[in-house]
Amino acid sequence: MTMAELAKLANVSVSTVSKAFGEAPDINEETKQHIFALAREYGCYGKFFKGKYHKPIIAIIFPEIVSNYYTRYVNILNGMVEKAGGVCVLASDNFDKGKQSELVEYFASYLQVDGIFVFALRDELKKAYNVPVVSLFSSSDSHLHSVCVDLSSAVQETAQTLKAYNHRNVALISEPLTRTKIAQFEEGLLEHGLSVTTVESASRFEPAGEDGVRQLMENHVPFSALVCAYDYVAYGAIKELRRHGLRVPQDVSVIGMDNLPINDYTETSLASIDTNPVGMCEAAWELMQKKLASPHFKEKESVVFKSKLIIRESLQPKE
Repeated sequence: MTMAELAKLANVSVSTVSKAFGEAPDINEETKQHIFALAREYGCYGKFFKGKYHKPIIAIIFPEIVSNYYTRYVNILNGMVEKAGGVCVLASDNFDKGKQSELVEYFASYLQVDGIFVFALRDELKKAYNVPVVSLFSSSDSHLHSVCVDLSSAVQETAQTLKAYNHRNVALISEPLTRTKIAQFEEGLLEHGLSVTTVESASRFEPAGEDGVRQLMENHVPFSALVCAYDYVAYGAIKELRRHGLRVPQDVSVIGMDNLPINDYTETSLASIDTNPVGMCEAAWELMQKKLASPHFKEKESVVFKSKLIIRESLQPKE
């Protein structure tokens, strides 16, 4: 049934039906309930109802579900939104810029959510939305509020620690989605006079670590320390090092990135780069609340968090 057909049944105009379902304040309550009763009778109430949900709805667009790194941030944000009486809806863009833009459009224009968190906005917003948007990690839109991580502090800490621990030959394991991050570490380590070899795996997660170590071993690359693009890569690298008879950390020290909570409980606790997910989410939620409270809050505001090296058993001075 169309809205015009429902209007004819109710003996009102189409605009009156539209106002009823839009919860417009200028429509008579009796007329509205008459329209609703007919809509329920003919099975189209859910199709037309546009009333605002009684709780704030916040959309979270993030890169992938499979990674505990991103779902950790999602879980923290979801907890903050729920504590404030709101509800989160989630969607993954699979690192696809076009899909990310499509999801922003969908949540802002079609679902008309109250706010949107997007992870690493990859393109400028195509138009000005009435819905507040906050980006985490980075933003390609210079006008957007964002919360970012500065890796330079962790790069410096890592380089200084490796040098102090007498590690001169360092290998880096990357994969296609982490080139920029690994390049930053490569540059920083070289600046401190360390010898650096970077390998890239076509795989991801643990298989990338296994593949990276195999490449290093097959090419007879000398290294006493290994820096991995993220913790999952480090887990795979440690497994492959042991297959080759190398001990961690006695023969090779290993550093991951993301500082996942499990790192304290692995057989050899994993040193890692911490990006302060709780602090980042708190800052992002604070920005979102400012924008929700005031539609006129337009001041460009970016919050930058410093990263740091967390030393654990996998990182030790060279014997």
